[in-house]
Amino acid sequence: MTPELVRKDIAILEGYNTKNFAKWRRSLNRYANNGRRTEDLRNQYGSPMGYYNIDENEDAGTTPNLNVIRACIDTHVSKISEIKVRPFFNPTSGTFKTLKTCRNAQLFFDLLFEHQDIYRKAIECARFADIFERGVMWFDDDDKKAKRLAPWEYLFDGSEYNYGKLSRCCVQQSQFPLIYIIDKIKASEAEGAKELAEQLEANPFLKGKREVYYDLTGKKRYLFAAGKLIETLDIEYDIPPAAILYSEQPLKGSQSISMADNTFTIQMQVDSLCNKIHLAYELSPANVAWVMQGSEVKASLLSNEIGQVMPFKPVPGVSGAPVIIATPPAIDPSYLPMLQFWISQAMEMNGISQLSAQAKKPSGLNSGVALQTVEDVESDRHNPWLQSFIRFFMDIAHIIIEVYPSNANVLPKKTGRARITWSDIKRERDSFSIQFSASSSLSKDPKTKMEQIEKLIAMKIINPSLAANLLEFPDLEAAYSITAASYDYCQRIIERAVEDDKYDFFEAANLDQLFGETVNTLLRLDSNDEDPEILKRIVHLLEVVKGKMDSMTDMANAQEAEMQAAQTPIQPPMAQGPTGPLPIEPGPPPGQNPGQAGPMPQVPAGPAGGMQ
Repeated sequence: MTPELVRKDIAILEGYNTKNFAKWRRSLNRYANNGRRTEDLRNQYGSPMGYYNIDENEDAGTTPNLNVIRACIDTHVSKISEIKVRPFFNPTSGTFKTLKTCRNAQLFFDLLFEHQDIYRKAIECARFADIFERGVMWFDDDDKKAKRLAPWEYLFDGSEYNYGKLSRCCVQQSQFPLIYIIDKIKASEAEGAKELAEQLEANPFLKGKREVYYDLTGKKRYLFAAGKLIETLDIEYDIPPAAILYSEQPLKGSQSISMADNTFTIQMQVDSLCNKIHLAYELSPANVAWVMQGSEVKASLLSNEIGQVMPFKPVPGVSGAPVIIATPPAIDPSYLPMLQFWISQAMEMNGISQLSAQAKKPSGLNSGVALQTVEDVESDRHNPWLQSFIRFFMDIAHIIIEVYPSNANVLPKKTGRARITWSDIKRERDSFSIQFSASSSLSKDPKTKMEQIEKLIAMKIINPSLAANLLEFPDLEAAYSITAASYDYCQRIIERAVEDDKYDFFEAANLDQLFGETVNTLLRLDSNDEDPEILKRIVHLLEVVKGKMDSMTDMANAQEAEMQAAQTPIQPPMAQGPTGPLPIEPGPPPGQNPGQAGPMPQVPAGPAGGMQ
C-alpha cells in the first residue's frame, strides 16, 4: 500500500468509530459528571472530572447526586480486581526443548506482568468496558510495552472483526507528545519529517496526532506524526497487536452494550425523583404560621426565633387562638420507597447485590447460608464476564509471543538458564498450551513461597544444607532448578543425541535415571511413528548408556573382589595332632638356619667374582 492509500484507509476506519462517539461521550459524562457536563473525548486538557457534578438553583440550592451508574461500575470492577489471573505454559507431549521453552516463557511472563503492571492496566480496561462497552490493551512493538487504549484510540473494521480476522488496524492518539518519538522523526527521510523536526527543536513540548497503521496482510507498519509519514517498517506477524475486552460480546459487527448503557434509563428516573424530592424539601416551609385577620397580631412581627414570647389581646367574641402553627409534609411518602426501588433495580439488572455495593444486608436475609447464597448467585451472574476477562489475558500473552522479534532472547543469558529465543517459542507453539487460572499454584507471595519450600524440605527433595538460605530468600526458581537438575541433564543428553547425533556426557550423570528416560523416550516416539533415523539415534544412545553401565558394574565387581581378598585372613597349614588339628610352623626360607633371625648375609662379589 502507498502512504496515500494508507491515509485514506485511516479516514475510513475513523469514520466507523465516529458513529459511536455520541454514545461514548454520553457514557463518559454520565460516569464522571452524572450528565451535568458534556466533555470532549479526545481533549486531554478538558475540565476537571467531577467538578461540574453539581446542579445549583438560585431558589433550591444544590441538588443531591445519586450516580447509580458509577456505583454499579465501581462495584463490578472492584469484584473483578480480586481475581489474579496468571498464565501457565504446559508442555503437551513435547521434547525437552519444549520443557525448557515453557520454563523460560513462564518466568518471562511472570516478570513482565509484574514489571509492566499488566494487572492494573487490565483492571482499567475492564472499567472502560463497563463504561464504553470495550477496553483495549495494545502491545507497542517500539518499546515492547503493554499500553491501555481508550476505545476511540483503536480503529478497526467491524465486519472483519465479526468474521474473526482483521486485515488492518490503526492506533490513533490525539495530542500526543511528539518528543517521545523525536529520534524517529530526526532519522526519517520522508517528506515533511525534517520540517517537523525543526518545529520540535523550537518547541520540544509540541503535541500532535500519532497514528500507527498495521497492514497485517502485507506485513507493513506505518508511523504518522502530525499528519506526516515518519516510518515504514516490515513486521513478522499477521495478527493485530491489540487485545479487546468487551463488557458483553458483540451481537453484530463490533457493536455491543455496556453497563452504563443498561443503566442509563434507570439513572434518568433516579435523577428525576431526586430532583422532585429535593425541591419539595427545599421549597416547602418547615412550618407555617396562620394569622387570623382582624386580630391585633401583625404577620410582620412573627419570626422563627426559638422560644419567642409575644403578648396580644384576644379578639372580642373569639375563643380560638388567633395564631395557628402548622407543619405540612414536604412530599408524599411514596416518593422515597420509589427512589429506593429504582436504585435496587439498577443493581439487580447488573447482577450486583446491596451486600456488595453498600455493605448492607438485604432485607429478609437473616442467616449465613442465605447470605452465602446471594454471593454465589452474584458470582454466577458474572461468570461469562470472568471468562472473557481470563481470555483477555490469553490474548495478551499470544500477542506478545507473536510481536516479539524472533531473534531476541526471551530472558537475559545467565549461568544455569537455558538460552531460548522467541523463535523457539514460536516454533514450539504447537507443543505447549497456554492456560490461565484465577488462582496460582506457584504463588508469588513470599509467605506462600516459604510454605512451598518447607514442603519440599519436609519431603527431602531439597538438600537440608540449602534450607536456611531458601527460607531466608524464598526463591522458587532456584529451589526447583536444584531439585530437577538430574532429570534436566538426562533430558539434555537425549536431546543432544536426537538433534545433534552426539553421545558424550559427564560421568556424573545418573546412569540408571538416564537409561530409564531414554527407554521411555524410545517407546513414546516409536508409538507415535517417529522417523526411523531418530529412533536409530536413541537406540545408539541406549547402547552407549548400557555399555557405560556394564563397565561401571565390572569395575565395581573387581573392586569388591579386591576388597574381599584384602579383608580375608591367611590360615596357616594344619596337621592332625593327638587331640585335633594343629598348625604347622613354616620352615625357614632357603639360606637360613633354624633359629636364625633372618636370612644369611650375602658376601658381595669382588672384581674377580669373589673376596680377595
